[in-house]
Amino acid sequence: MERDLSQGSDARASKPLPTVVVAAPGMLFAEALARALRDADLRVVGCYVRLAPLLDEIRRRRPDVVVVDAELRHAPDGGPDLLAQLVAAGASSRFVVVAAEVDATLAREVTQLGIHAVILNSSRISDAVGVLRHVSRGRTSFPAAMLERLSERPDTRGLSSRQLEVLEELALGRSNDEIARRLFISTNTVKFHLRTIYERLGVHNRVEAAQLLASQRVRSARRSVHGRC
Repeated sequence: MERDLSQGSDARASKPLPTVVVAAPGMLFAEALARALRDADLRVVGCYVRLAPLLDEIRRRRPDVVVVDAELRHAPDGGPDLLAQLVAAGASSRFVVVAAEVDATLAREVTQLGIHAVILNSSRISDAVGVLRHVSRGRTSFPAAMLERLSERPDTRGLSSRQLEVLEELALGRSNDEIARRLFISTNTVKFHLRTIYERLGVHNRVEAAQLLASQRVRSARRSVHGRC
């Protein structure tokens, strides 16, 4: 069940406090974070664990700041485009991502979508509150490791053998139905693999995935040539 937390001790403040919405895979974590933020005089107006009501809340209430755990992408109604959906729904909101770590894929996504801050799970609550206050004033904040991740190029080493087969077929321009027939799997399974491939490679469509595979092969060929005696 989602929680509306708009009523509370915030009313004691003479100046309107920035409104904050918290979203995480589990309500226990979401409510714990919300309570800590409210204790720090941030006006948390809702906790959400599902995408649909979260999108409705962002469109309806237009919170100043949306804090979303990156793991929500792996929830049943999440997906690799979850952050993109949230940003599209909240044009006037500022977005903060909470993550255990920032890999190259998340770093690129954060940059491309214009996310305003990233908070690591290992951060102290006082530091997290400081980041949110900075964000509410129009500033940004990112961990130093994120810059290192942005310089990393994605590759296919994290894909399974089946996912590599699907990617190879995709790069040849075959449709989902054609890939399914050639690999003796269902079309839904193809879609599932493609969704995972896009997420792990940090791409958004078939063309970008095929281009990445092609560029990786070019880099491998160059390394092979330079490595010869």
